[in-house]
Amino acid sequence: MNRLSSSSPAQHAKTWNGSRFLLLCCLLVLAWQGHAQNDPRQNPVRAISDALRSHDFTQALRLCQAALAQYPGDYRIWTLRGMATAGTGDLPKALLDYQHALGLSPAYLPALEGAAQTEFQLHKEGAEPLLEKILAQRPDDPATHALLAILEYRRKDCADAIGHFAKASAVIANQPAALNDYGSCLAALNRDDEAVTIFADALALDPARPEARYNLALAQWDAHRADDALKTLAPLTDATPVNEDALSLAADIDESRNDTVGAVALLRKALVANPKDIAIYLQFAALSFDHASPQVGIDMLNFGLAQLPNEPRLYLVRGILLTQLGEFARAADDFETASRLDPALQFLGVAEGLVNSQRHNTTEALARFRAAVKAHPNEAYAHYLLAEALLEEGKQQGSAEYQEELHEATRAVELDPKLAAAHDLLATIYIENGDVEQATRHSRAALATDPNDQQAIYHLVVALRGTSQKDEIPALLKRLIESRSKSKSEEQATKQYRLYEEQPAGNPPAQ
Repeated sequence: MNRLSSSSPAQHAKTWNGSRFLLLCCLLVLAWQGHAQNDPRQNPVRAISDALRSHDFTQALRLCQAALAQYPGDYRIWTLRGMATAGTGDLPKALLDYQHALGLSPAYLPALEGAAQTEFQLHKEGAEPLLEKILAQRPDDPATHALLAILEYRRKDCADAIGHFAKASAVIANQPAALNDYGSCLAALNRDDEAVTIFADALALDPARPEARYNLALAQWDAHRADDALKTLAPLTDATPVNEDALSLAADIDESRNDTVGAVALLRKALVANPKDIAIYLQFAALSFDHASPQVGIDMLNFGLAQLPNEPRLYLVRGILLTQLGEFARAADDFETASRLDPALQFLGVAEGLVNSQRHNTTEALARFRAAVKAHPNEAYAHYLLAEALLEEGKQQGSAEYQEELHEATRAVELDPKLAAAHDLLATIYIENGDVEQATRHSRAALATDPNDQQAIYHLVVALRGTSQKDEIPALLKRLIESRSKSKSEEQATKQYRLYEEQPAGNPPAQ
């Protein structure tokens, strides 16, 4: 959900087709004109080139075959045969012809261009080095830059791709697919305003294409232009049939503008159109969780489970919402069902551990957290939750559980240095052990991620009391008071947008 729509690689073949094909023919004819006085092969090449320009590829192949019978080592005729073969649609065979020509003359530009185009169309790895060889001869060629940019985009090397896209502007200006890739790279590099401009150009070329409109709206939202994004999305959110991706994005935008009622209406509209859209149910559940309205989310998930009774993710998120209500037994049942349907479901062990932890079933909670860490060893949050559960055990320093607690918390920050909660936990451990230096380091790391982390501020105050840096304490105390005041204001604001439940009646629950 809320991802840029990508274009089909086949659409990019247009970058070199048409006029590019004729240009290659002209290059070959010009190359032969220099030898016109004394070269008896001039007439066959002219005839082949005329046939190619007329798109009479069968005739061109016949002429090539006759010419190669006389001159089998001529790289120019092999190149012409590659073009004729490509014209018939046999790209693998055309590539062999181009490669034969390059074996005879490695720097021959028409053969390089034909081979590069064919490698590109066949999605082979040899296109890029060929394109680099072309740029060595023609460093400002926009079509070559365009293909290099697209190849780099495909392998997610946007930092290099955008330079080639910029140099290809003359070629891609009328290519919606290439513009889409350019905009996607700019967005990936957080150059959102530039991405908006490029996506707007792509949409202007093809205003009826939903993907182009969606991508522009997403870029506008990322550029903090929510009103523009909603205006761009309007034709999609009002469309029939319903565009679920557009409704989902518009709901996120509405929520960011504190229009929770509008967000709920859009999500419900999406579910009425497609009651089996799992992503929309998950989005609605997250909205309910954020607004402390778990029952509303549960009702919607109940409707979803009636449509998709074997979908483990719906049981998982319903279980999480049930924990928010304190319904730990029902939540455990949902987690058990989710586990039965998909034992490898990510975060399931974490969710089960949370339930058992809140029910003070510490032994079972630790077992669930350890299983989650084993199943997902590179998930920082799983390591953090195991460390937190071990901390609650209160084992003394030096014990095996204590060492495990320290190891898991440390592993969490190694995997995600911006996980403030894990830094807070480590600061707690080190304060208890009197390691002021480490407690200070982790408190500052937590505050670098979240300047309003009250626990980190408090830990830092405690850690600095007996150090030469205690002059910081008054400012930290003031910051702590301001942070607490701010969090209370935000809590009140959230309550203003609480969702209210209505009884479902055949359709998804109305809000």
